[in-house]
Amino acid sequence: MDQLLAELQKQTSLLEQIAAQNLALIEALADGDDVDPDAVPLAYLDGTPVHGGR
Repeated sequence: MDQLLAELQKQTSLLEQIAAQNLALIEALADGDDVDPDAVPLAYLDGTPVHGGR
């Protein structure tokens, strides 16, 4: 019974660590760099500049 309790405590600790890391990741992603998601992109994904649709 003590072994089961110890294992459950380990699992709980690991789950708490995962939850804390996930929260930190979500907060980091939410902080972003304040780029307007509706703004016209200045470059394609490969880095090539967009030239006003020409």
